[in-house]
Amino acid sequence: MIIDTMVVAYALLGVPEYGDESLAALRKAEGLYAPASIEAELLNVFWQWGRRGIAPDRVAEIYGDAARLWTRLIPVQLLWTDALSLANASGHSPYDTLFIAAARLLQSAVVTYDRKMLMLFPKDTITVGDFLAL
Repeated sequence: MIIDTMVVAYALLGVPEYGDESLAALRKAEGLYAPASIEAELLNVFWQWGRRGIAPDRVAEIYGDAARLWTRLIPVQLLWTDALSLANASGHSPYDTLFIAAARLLQSAVVTYDRKMLMLFPKDTITVGDFLAL
């Protein structure tokens, strides 16, 4: 499965509303795949949460934990042309369409909470709840 950035972030940060469900999704997936850009996205998310009060050492530990999750990170160089085309056609961010391009490359789906992405790419996405129900 392709795992969206916020699913990973919520799981590792233990965010009350989504943390348990996100962690269950990570555990259920037989392999965790994502565009390599997820590393920078996660660093940004964790940094933002650090600014909200998580100690810098804890942020670094959480980010280090994320690096051990991946079965495979797909180089952006393999995805960017499709991602850019999808972004231009849909008006949705290339940050997100990289995940759609990765899903199409691996003939998989993106597990996500992103409502806009779910609406724009229904054949390429699945909610975390629906993934857990499979």
